[in-house]
Amino acid sequence: MNNLEFFLNLSSNKINVILIDKKGKNKIFNKDFDFENNFNDTKGIINNLNNILKNLIIEIEKKISNPINKINLMIDNPETLSIYTSIKKNFDNKKIHKNQIEYLIEDLKQQILKNSLDIKIAHILVEYYFLDGEMYNKLPVEKVCKDLVIQTRFICFSKIFINSLEDLFFNYQIDINKIICTNYAKSLLQNDLNNLADAGLRVVEGFNTNEVVINS
Repeated sequence: MNNLEFFLNLSSNKINVILIDKKGKNKIFNKDFDFENNFNDTKGIINNLNNILKNLIIEIEKKISNPINKINLMIDNPETLSIYTSIKKNFDNKKIHKNQIEYLIEDLKQQILKNSLDIKIAHILVEYYFLDGEMYNKLPVEKVCKDLVIQTRFICFSKIFINSLEDLFFNYQIDINKIICTNYAKSLLQNDLNNLADAGLRVVEGFNTNEVVINS
């Protein structure tokens, strides 16, 4: 089971279910269900999922001869909330250390959660670093500067929506390993932009080094 990743993608007209072998990058299970999912109707989406989960879980567990205990939930909602913000720190011509940048981003995260009680953060992306006005795309560890500015993007979902999904899967003894914005995941692909499995794997495996890992 360590080599298997289970992805379930919610879009406005489908529920896609994919089980993939990470080692061989091949799909062990792939099934689509046609549903009209209105992202403003959480109860409707939960009912749609509940209608397929019981038989679906039995079918997959029979195929792999193991229980499913975690999934990666991909959400393809065109109205996903993105919050763009930045933070500035004076370094007084000292070297930048990784833990200092992590602290600054955690500070930003806590500020956003404090002021937006109705959201859950799915992804934290560092878009740019500015050292004394000079732009960097990658983590500028060990560089010396007077001032550091970190420009970030937080991709968020409704807390009520995510909590409802977590409760549903909990009823089936399944934990949600990672919440993934499908549009963001697809942006990491270079070819075959509709390959949900590859897109999901890139997020789970940390393909984007400028995405900050979120701990529960």
